[in-house]
Amino acid sequence: MESSYNKDPKRVEKVLRSKGIVVVMGRGHVKGPGDVINTVTAVVDAGYIAEVTFRIPEEILKEAMSDLLKMRDTRFRENPEDPMVLGIGSIINPKEMETAIDMGFDMIVSPDSGMGGYREKIDSVKMTRKAGVFHIPGAFSPSEFSYFLEREDGLEPDGIKIFNSSVYGPSGVGGLLAPYQRERHQNKLINVTGGVNAKTGPGFKQQILKYGFSPVLGMSAPLSLVSETGKVGDLETIRASLKQFEKDFVANRSEA
Repeated sequence: MESSYNKDPKRVEKVLRSKGIVVVMGRGHVKGPGDVINTVTAVVDAGYIAEVTFRIPEEILKEAMSDLLKMRDTRFRENPEDPMVLGIGSIINPKEMETAIDMGFDMIVSPDSGMGGYREKIDSVKMTRKAGVFHIPGAFSPSEFSYFLEREDGLEPDGIKIFNSSVYGPSGVGGLLAPYQRERHQNKLINVTGGVNAKTGPGFKQQILKYGFSPVLGMSAPLSLVSETGKVGDLETIRASLKQFEKDFVANRSEA
């Protein structure tokens, strides 16, 4: 058994498959490093995966990560079967990706390829593989989706994000995935973001499973109470919001 934490994409994949929900933290959810730390820890304690975004100022993220990395190490030593995965999203160019890697994140998510027109799209996969970081680039059209799914060079990313999923809706995402239903793609991780919440989440999950893929739901909805009240970084509010989301999600899942 490992005595200290080391980045491992396989570990991240295991956690994603187990938990299935990524809570996305935008600029409106934080004002300073302490708010990032409180939100991430509350999300993890609630049984979800936390994804901060590069919409949050870089200096805030860097300061928060100095503490979060220590917390990740401690949690791993105490409970290696349920590690703290530190994810970051809204990565839109190579410089941001390099910065996120240097800051120590386990998982990098992008709304598109994360290359911002600077380089070839597949370079995002090359960069994250070299760094040992789990990577989910975004796609919207069938051509973009197929670009990452069907590769002869072995550079398929760890998962594929469908963004903005609100344009498709649950049945539309199912329609996008249907032509690609193959044994070789069985259980490929599909991350839907945009229009995903407690009400629509079960439907997105159902459609992704229907075509043989594995769903990961990305959303800021579990933090909706923080946005509504403006109580940024308040642990009591964050925990109440997460509990309400869980209650609503379970209720809607039983109806789906």
